[in-house]
Amino acid sequence: MSVYDKVDPFDLILEKFSYKPRFYIHKLVLKELDILFHKYNKSTKITSKLSLARKYLEVYKTWWEEVDMHSDLPTDDALLETAKDLGLIIFTNDECLRKRAKMNNVEIISLGRGGKVIKSFHTI
Repeated sequence: MSVYDKVDPFDLILEKFSYKPRFYIHKLVLKELDILFHKYNKSTKITSKLSLARKYLEVYKTWWEEVDMHSDLPTDDALLETAKDLGLIIFTNDECLRKRAKMNNVEIISLGRGGKVIKSFHTI
């Protein structure tokens, strides 16, 4: 949802890598966007952020691929297991997920203030 703050996450990553990485978005993450949209339908700010995030993903749909593995698990568990199985890096600002990823030796990338890319376990 960082696009709401005028931060382009795909572009930030592309600037840091010497190649164009493949982006994957878990089906459960997309489902969470829909759930949050309905849950916070009375909050203009949150629904605006969610709408912009969905529109961003639609505009850049050729840049990413949906992945649907371990979908019987809670979202964070599914992300961790999928990342381990496929050797992926998780791009998140969720503090709890970042800590769990570190404990499970899953590489992470996150955004700091002003859209600065912060990495953990991965040199970019």
